[in-house]
Amino acid sequence: MYDVEVMKRDLMMLVSTFRYEHCMMVADEARNLAINYKFNPEKAYVAGLLHDIAKDFSSEENAKWIRKYHLSEELLSPSFFNIVHADVGALVVKEWYALDDDICDAIRYHTIGHVPMTALDKIIFIADKIARKKIDDNLKMIRSEAYKDLDKALILCLEKQQELLAKKGISPSKSSIDLLNYEKKIVESLRD
Repeated sequence: MYDVEVMKRDLMMLVSTFRYEHCMMVADEARNLAINYKFNPEKAYVAGLLHDIAKDFSSEENAKWIRKYHLSEELLSPSFFNIVHADVGALVVKEWYALDDDICDAIRYHTIGHVPMTALDKIIFIADKIARKKIDDNLKMIRSEAYKDLDKALILCLEKQQELLAKKGISPSKSSIDLLNYEKKIVESLRD
């Protein structure tokens, strides 16, 4: 269904060796999570593989895509520097590979999330955080939870992400805060 070898070749030309290896690990982790939750493993693999396709784009390249698709120019501001690749990446994979919207959305929302998240969105968001060669105790806990309960793992990811941002003096995005509150309500409602 998908020409993964072409995607890998393209990705290898666009990102650093470190980023390529990260994308391969995220693709594998996403596929494993998808299998665990009886979701389409091929879609999860492709979304994981391509989630950072625009990560090494220059500011000029990002601007080209943002203007071409009439996205908010706010995405070009310094406060979006670390996350603009998600929005741009979703556009790139849609145009180059005609991927399904759910794959493009999972790529678009893998950095800060949105309400509500689909299973694929959650899988890619979590896989991006836990697919590492070396992981600390926090990530081990999240990885363990990821194979038991996606919602609880997502909450843990978001909480740890907010802690890390706070240590750097950075406020989390409104989307991430809204998502964390939304997910906590879901988990609470399931306990009742």
